[in-house]
Amino acid sequence: MITLGIDYGTTKIAIVSFDTEHPENSRAVSSPHLAGLADLPACHAEQDPGRVWHTILDLLVQFPDDLRQQVQTIGLTGQMHSMMLWNRDGQTSPVITWQDHRASADGLLAGFQRINPTLADGFGLTTLAWFARQHLLDGWEFAGSPLSWLACQLTSTEEPLIDQTFAASWGLWNLDTAAWNRDQLRALDIPERLLPRVVAPGSLVGKTRHVPGLPDGIPVLAALGDNQASVLGCAISYRQNGADGAAPSRASEDYSEIYLTLGTGAQLSVVLKPEELADLPSSWQGEIRPFLNGRFLAVNAPLCGGQGWAWLGKAINNILETLGVQTFPEHQLLDRLDELAVKADTNGLMVDARFLGARDQAGVKASISGIDLANFTLPALARALAAGLVRQLVTPFPPDLLHRRSSVIGSGNCVRLCQAIQQEITAQTGIPLTLRQIPEEAATGAAKLAAR
Repeated sequence: MITLGIDYGTTKIAIVSFDTEHPENSRAVSSPHLAGLADLPACHAEQDPGRVWHTILDLLVQFPDDLRQQVQTIGLTGQMHSMMLWNRDGQTSPVITWQDHRASADGLLAGFQRINPTLADGFGLTTLAWFARQHLLDGWEFAGSPLSWLACQLTSTEEPLIDQTFAASWGLWNLDTAAWNRDQLRALDIPERLLPRVVAPGSLVGKTRHVPGLPDGIPVLAALGDNQASVLGCAISYRQNGADGAAPSRASEDYSEIYLTLGTGAQLSVVLKPEELADLPSSWQGEIRPFLNGRFLAVNAPLCGGQGWAWLGKAINNILETLGVQTFPEHQLLDRLDELAVKADTNGLMVDARFLGARDQAGVKASISGIDLANFTLPALARALAAGLVRQLVTPFPPDLLHRRSSVIGSGNCVRLCQAIQQEITAQTGIPLTLRQIPEEAATGAAKLAAR
């Protein structure tokens, strides 16, 4: 069985053709979508959905025609939190991405958070509340995630759908009732008529119609959040029945691992059964997100991931350039820093790696502490930075919750390429690390979901 998984990321599109019987024959293609809009007001982050659509069409034809004719189902995933507006006549707004900060820049976010403290810049309903305050919602028929819009494009359907994993990422989502908090929608002047209908993960949107490069009639599923899709793409326990990735019985899906991604971004996720969710301490500071089959994800997603490791290389080159000394190619320098860190101790240095701040603490910045007259050496700093990047992922989780897991599944280039990061993951969790060489984890997860 051949399925497709399409991932609309912040900077690129990835498509995976997934062969459930012979996963080794699966193939991935990707390309930057170059959809970001320039010359925007400060703190606005927008993309052109037309460029995204044309990038998808360009990538589809990179697969052989005979393979495209065999596709039986299409799964979607992509950047969570983002939203856009559109009408039946084809008019669309730009995609307002998760990186948008217009609500806080205009001094409105604090007021929104008094209605619901979980709202943050870039969340779909934060953005819609901003639009409502500017009286900019009149004349629009639909609001949805950009993936909701893409599903409509693929199927020529009018009604947008959003699955629970995406809906929860927009804010104002009640996990207990699996529905929007309607009183809070009204308090923020968000018209409920605009919102897409919420469906369970894996629900059918429609079938392909008039998509260049694809035959008509292929079922298209509602998009799964990229965090959830990445977990599904990396999960080892998902292959307990049959070939890797083949749809198992639900009883075999124990998701007994910890899922750690450290690339440009950073996430640590643990799949919870309802009884485990009930046991989480009241002090838990991470997010709880919907997953599959009535389960949940406990997620910690700091704002800065692999960019923090790259920062050290940039900082060293900046110093060398200031001194008039030849700089190093970035990859070569980062590899050398990793070699030094692997053999080093922190010597008491501690790096707080919140280079991009924190969602729940305004004004927080990264810092280095524990410096004395002798310990501020490059190997110690590199090791302390590796430790800090992992620490910010692991710290919110109760140790007993982590220790019940069988292994840490690591993904993202910063984990794959940095041995010091690998060492710190094992040291701080006390659990063996397994690296998954999955091409395009999120797109693979969407394709696995489609295989069900």
